[in-house]
Amino acid sequence: MAVRIGKMTFSDWVSLPFQDGWTDTFIFRISALACIPPFDYAPLVRRMAGHANKKRPGASLWVHVDSPGEWFVAEVKRSLLGLALPYAVTRAGDELKYLDFSIRPSLFDAPSPPPPIMDDEPESVSPQELKCLRVLGRMKKGNEDEIASLADLPVEITTNLLAGLSERNLVVYKISPKIKRSNKSRPEQMDLFSLWHNRPRGLSLALRSWDAPKGTQFTSRLEENLPQIGNGHRHIARIWPAWLKSAWPQSEIWTGWSEVRIPGISVIPDGLAWGRIQGYETLFWLEVGDGHKRRDKITEITANRLDKAWELCKRTGVRLVYTQLSTNWVHEAARWACIELAKDVAVVMGNQRRFGELPNMEWGKIN
Repeated sequence: MAVRIGKMTFSDWVSLPFQDGWTDTFIFRISALACIPPFDYAPLVRRMAGHANKKRPGASLWVHVDSPGEWFVAEVKRSLLGLALPYAVTRAGDELKYLDFSIRPSLFDAPSPPPPIMDDEPESVSPQELKCLRVLGRMKKGNEDEIASLADLPVEITTNLLAGLSERNLVVYKISPKIKRSNKSRPEQMDLFSLWHNRPRGLSLALRSWDAPKGTQFTSRLEENLPQIGNGHRHIARIWPAWLKSAWPQSEIWTGWSEVRIPGISVIPDGLAWGRIQGYETLFWLEVGDGHKRRDKITEITANRLDKAWELCKRTGVRLVYTQLSTNWVHEAARWACIELAKDVAVVMGNQRRFGELPNMEWGKIN
């Protein structure tokens, strides 16, 4: 049951008995399949935690993460280091233990008085419709193939869902101005074709589904490099989860995102998917193109990207499939950066013009 503390709302609240006292613990719920990478919640949660710490001294935070694997939970926990109050991150359904908290929480002689309960807004969209709204809430605008891939839905069903959402004025299909880079003095340009966008009500439903309080900034959810929307490079990045499922149907692809900024990692993957292959929890890192670069530059950049991708995986113990979708001459240049691969890493070279095709994969090798 959602509760309110000042201007902030939280998923729930509980006062838990530990040792010789009671906690005053607010709950924030995250679903790993809600179309947002694990790193993107931290700025929102920090704002909410700071508010709770000010309005309710002694409060603590319990983050529930509903996740099919371990990586997402570990990255949520990592992203919250240094939070302004005691916090714990557990998988949904796990019992909270006293030592799960980051630091010792305040304990009170009796259960704290519960905060005011918010009237839950009725669920006005289906789970599949909400997936579409969430994907658009992160990408801002996109086509049916892109939305279907990132929402983990068939394209035909996605098209029908978007038509129904449009009839209810939750989304709109239109040509809109291109998103500008930092140089705002350049004349406005329009997209070359119509794309789907959230209307304000649709975006509001997506934000509420992520438990973002009204009026609280949550721009960290957005893709990076938004001015690139509409080009072929971005399109391939957005259909990366669907590409993997088509190429390797024996794998489990749980979710994926395009243009992800990763704390502590200096490069931004074009696409990042997460799942399990050959029994191992794995990150599927995607880079597209690079045909406009010199051969030596491609080798240098690939070496850096591969190093950073492996750094991301090592910090939580998952495996890595690093994929370059490009032309043959780019593959040849990139191969020189992929020597002495770790046994938990596979490098895959694919053709960016052949959707759903990838070679068979072997760990520790270039495929």
